Amino acid sequence: MHEACGQGLEAIPVDANTFIAAPAWYTPDAPRDANIIVNYNGFPSDAIIAFNHAVDIWSVLIASDVTIRIDATWEELGSNALAQAAPTNLQENFDGAPFEDTYYAVALANALGGTDLSEQSDITCSFNSSANWYFGTDGATPSGTYDFVTAALHEIAHGLGFIGSAYYTNGFGFIGTANTPYPYDHFTETADSTALLDLPNGSQTLGSALTSNAIYWNGSGGMEGVGGGRPRIYAPSLYSVGSSYSHLNESTYPAGTPNSLMTPGLNTAEANHDPGPALLGMFSDMGWNIGGCSITDVAIGEQSLCDPETDSYTQTLVITFQAPPTTGLINVNGSLFSLTPSPKTAVLTGLPSDGLPVDVTVSFTAEDACSFYVPAAFTAPEACYCLTDLSGNGLTEVQDVLLLLADFGCLSECPGDVTGDGATNVEDVLAVLSAFGGSCP
Repeated sequence: MHEACGQGLEAIPVDANTFIAAPAWYTPDAPRDANIIVNYNGFPSDAIIAFNHAVDIWSVLIASDVTIRIDATWEELGSNALAQAAPTNLQENFDGAPFEDTYYAVALANALGGTDLSEQSDITCSFNSSANWYFGTDGATPSGTYDFVTAALHEIAHGLGFIGSAYYTNGFGFIGTANTPYPYDHFTETADSTALLDLPNGSQTLGSALTSNAIYWNGSGGMEGVGGGRPRIYAPSLYSVGSSYSHLNESTYPAGTPNSLMTPGLNTAEANHDPGPALLGMFSDMGWNIGGCSITDVAIGEQSLCDPETDSYTQTLVITFQAPPTTGLINVNGSLFSLTPSPKTAVLTGLPSDGLPVDVTVSFTAEDACSFYVPAAFTAPEACYCLTDLSGNGLTEVQDVLLLLADFGCLSECPGDVTGDGATNVEDVLAVLSAFGGSCP
């Protein structure tokens, strides 16, 4: 167990006059997929309300079965510092860790492992009691003030794991705490796509990279979050302790743009209540489940031919999902399947061959709201069995009439029941006579 260094947020005393609202899926009735509790030290009541709002936004965006605990302190910081935060400790090689020999922020480690790995709180953060804060939750930040909700969202993100281990001193670059990297470090690279973890540790080569103004993120989630290309990491030529490396580039993602929350500075009159697609994508790369339970795709697999003995077929589906409930089953159009890891292959059997399109609804029995609907997902094959061909020779003829008459009056499990009403009766005779002389498909 190790403690990570804190990451700060710098004050920029220039009005930006921008506001980005919380994500559209943050609504009063949206499921909260993470339980976050806060221990406040010296916080004024209006700051508590604002911090709780930031906590509530994060509780909708990330999923964890383990309660996340935050220690938040109200205190004097440096004159240009608005806030700072860090994980309280780091965990490695736990069950469910995507990378071996890698230090994970404890909140992320708990979420991945499904158990509380530490008796301590998970995140520690401090906010400058001398800053000119705006504590409203509406984003209407007045001139000359700093939006507290924005700062809280930013610092909670650091505590959740938006933090790297690389640092620079006297021209040399180092990466790792006790030579052990963080998940963040596995995705950082130079302009020419050389992974920082592949550069010599404790070298001037790594030092030059950390001050090159050209470090990028190569994870697919983060890249998707910026619309292609690579998210650009803050790596100015003049290394800044607490700001360099563990932030997004300030000039690339200025105030008012979707990915501006995790830049190292916050302007006055700048409010951003949305972590942004780059940060959420980067969190996804590191292992966080974003948005809670979600069925993300239902792929149509192999379909069998019509079985002439039953006039039915089978259809394979491949279901991709994240953060499923821990109990229950997967429901596919009323058929139940065991809850195994994503992607899940489900085979629907005994489907009627009628040549019609089939809608598909997938959900979890333990969480009905987590569902996925695909209209006309596939089309059934045409019927291949003639119900009126009782003899099975491909025709409806005298032999079928004789077989039907021999079964006439049957009331249960009747071979001559061609209408499907459970009995062999006049309706079946009329059906056979209607099809008489015809061939089967």
